[in-house]
Amino acid sequence: MKNWQEKEKKDSIAFGSKRMPRSGGLWFAKGDSKNSQFLIETKATKHKGFTVTRGIWEKLAREALLSQRIPILSLGFINGVELVILDKNDFIGLLKGDSL
Repeated sequence: MKNWQEKEKKDSIAFGSKRMPRSGGLWFAKGDSKNSQFLIETKATKHKGFTVTRGIWEKLAREALLSQRIPILSLGFINGVELVILDKNDFIGLLKGDSL
């Protein structure tokens, strides 16, 4: 199993989400996985860094909006560091207990 496939599987378990067919490559099943609240895009890298571009985020945010979910970008590095990126306003809403 490839590193990114393993990361997607682990994220799916951790977030309690369902993995999407073809890793979100179908027009009707976007994102790598989703649950009732989040659309999750998973990235794994063996490099020291990963560049999050505006394009990556805007694509994820657009797909999440269409599916009425909060977008999450989950990053995994080979050394075991795991990060989750989400919009500041979504984060504040989650802290306050607001729902989508």
